[in-house]
Amino acid sequence: MSDLILCDEHEHVATLTLNRPAKRNAMSPTLLADLSAQLRRLRENLGVRVLILRGQGTEAFSAGYDIGHLPAREGDEPFPDSNGVGLFQRMLEQVRTFHAPVIAMIHGFCMGGGLELAATCDIRLTADTGTFCMPPARLGALYSGEGLLRFVNLIGVANTCEIFYTACHFDAQRAHQMGLVNHVVPAAELEQRTGDIAQQIVRNAPLSVKNTKTSLAHVLRFQDFSQHAETLKRLRDACMQSDDFQEGRRAFLEKRPPVFRGG
Repeated sequence: MSDLILCDEHEHVATLTLNRPAKRNAMSPTLLADLSAQLRRLRENLGVRVLILRGQGTEAFSAGYDIGHLPAREGDEPFPDSNGVGLFQRMLEQVRTFHAPVIAMIHGFCMGGGLELAATCDIRLTADTGTFCMPPARLGALYSGEGLLRFVNLIGVANTCEIFYTACHFDAQRAHQMGLVNHVVPAAELEQRTGDIAQQIVRNAPLSVKNTKTSLAHVLRFQDFSQHAETLKRLRDACMQSDDFQEGRRAFLEKRPPVFRGG
């Protein structure tokens, strides 16, 4: 593994840090593979009762997937690996099914895939300097059905529509208002407050906490829309193969407003 993911373990709490501060901790294929490997390793350590995910530094939790690593044309899987399995989706599933509660500690920018990573965690704390955005509409892309459902479950249909349709930035207070984060904390106090909540969980009965997380996962499994998988795939393919997506990707890399033509 590279140094793109840092790991610290102390008193039943493990902390994984996305370590790409020069890129606002944007997620590259290598970073995703390393994060997945660390999650697999920690899952075998039943002494870990809480996992904290964070970004290196205070500028960003994660600015999302590194657009520079997207190919010119995309299929249904946004982040393919050699096995044809989406690295990003596989990593999110590891976070969702991790045996212990997962806390997202958010400084600064939390956008796109970084925002879904945070939304997949069980608890989210943000510094009062947090800035959030879900930008697929600016790129001409379509988010996965699983990802949309994750946000609907967390913040409701109306707020999901707003953040995806507008692709606007919003601040920590707005994130808290819509239920996207549990707590807004002064930036200087975020690490301490996150650690306090982690220790509150550690002091509780481990089996009770673990089985509560598993029970919640079972409760949510009734939301199965697999019968619509082909329809969702066609919709995503149409966006990811469109000229608008190519324009959105070029505009992002060239740091200019995109000019969309609807095709």
